[in-house]
Amino acid sequence: MAIANALAFLLYLSSSAILIRRFVQKSQSAVKPGIPVGILIIMALLFHAADIFFTMHAAGGWDLGLFSTFSVATWLMALIALIVGSRMPDSHPGIVVYPLVALSLMLRVELPSPEPPSLSDPALEWHVLLSLAAYSLFMLAAIQAVVLAIQEKQLRRHHVAGIIRKLPPLQTMEKGLFQLIITGFALLTIGLITGFMFVDDLLAQHLVHKTVLSIIAWCVFAALLWGRLRHGWRGKTAVKWTLSGFGFLLLAYMGSKFVLEYLVN
Repeated sequence: MAIANALAFLLYLSSSAILIRRFVQKSQSAVKPGIPVGILIIMALLFHAADIFFTMHAAGGWDLGLFSTFSVATWLMALIALIVGSRMPDSHPGIVVYPLVALSLMLRVELPSPEPPSLSDPALEWHVLLSLAAYSLFMLAAIQAVVLAIQEKQLRRHHVAGIIRKLPPLQTMEKGLFQLIITGFALLTIGLITGFMFVDDLLAQHLVHKTVLSIIAWCVFAALLWGRLRHGWRGKTAVKWTLSGFGFLLLAYMGSKFVLEYLVN
């Protein structure tokens, strides 16, 4: 559905531009999303959802192509960003997230999968959706970790400049990071458990690499949460473990699909 795709693309970029301007101005009345930008984001989500629905069900099954599933993941990420942004308007993640979501819409149109796999099993669809929700949360956590690393580096040098000066305190940013990680970890755990229920043959279904990398990512995030609880890990340590875990997830979800769809076929 090209019209819905184009409208969602424009609305996401417009929302991001407004949020960036308000963030730079930094007046309390301007930073809050408010009705205008809130409506833009909701409209973008609706058009994006329409694009996903009509595209992914066009062939009678759920299109599991690389950029189709990435579009679903970024839709979930945009929704989470809207919710988080309404609670933390001073550091609305949509500033970074919405341009990325717009990019996913463009990639889905410009780089369609040659022979996209599909499924029509409702139970398996819920498993995929759950896994993508976990991936979306960890993608947001990775973005938060990068910002946190820059913020901490400038604070250590006693030279906080640019937009970093306008961010909430380091402790608040760190708390938000671990909230995303904890929620994502819970969903990833459920996703892995339910995933094994649908696996008949790892080799035949080309799931070995995805499964192994997902388990490694789970172990990385489990170690991070244990270190946080037991030793109070934070700052650089938290950032490194977060980005490492997300790196394995990125390879598991997107890397394996790219190889199977664009290189092997």
